[in-house]
Amino acid sequence: MSGKSGPSATAEGAPDGTPARTGTGDAAVDADLEAMVQIMGRMFRGMKGRRAHEEAEELIGMVKAAGLGPRHVPVLIGLVLNGPVPVGVLARHMALSPATVSQLVGELQRGGFVDRRPDERDRRRMIVSLHEERRALVERFAWRRLRPLRMTLEALGPAEREHFLHGWRTLVEMMERAGKDDPLCGGISRGA
Repeated sequence: MSGKSGPSATAEGAPDGTPARTGTGDAAVDADLEAMVQIMGRMFRGMKGRRAHEEAEELIGMVKAAGLGPRHVPVLIGLVLNGPVPVGVLARHMALSPATVSQLVGELQRGGFVDRRPDERDRRRMIVSLHEERRALVERFAWRRLRPLRMTLEALGPAEREHFLHGWRTLVEMMERAGKDDPLCGGISRGA
């Protein structure tokens, strides 16, 4: 990695607002940061395999053609993992508000990706499921992305999984915090 490190960094920090390093342990953190960047690069390259890319392009093309966007795809993946399910339950699984998920589901229904039907046990609740014509494509898309994650979790013991998930939660929280503090990022919304 390039840039100042260790004792040569100024007390004020870098011009971009990055805090100055204090000396102790910073070289280790910098080395881990470099390793993390390399690992993430490999991860993203792995997600772009030719066949996976073609399937992704097909689904994303259909989503765009329906006037929808990337924010709708997690709902489809949520339905692969948890559906058919009421909107409120899907919202809990996705850690989003029921109003947000209801809006996304409505847009997906208009686009022909999901169906809503009354719950047979409680006619006031609506059950959401993938539309039969899109189910196979959405499931292939989702499982191609979820399989390596599942394999990773299966390869770890319970304590390792706990630490691994803690690391990912911390990463997301820091990204959200950085997005809120950075006017160029415009913030990261959990409701979108």
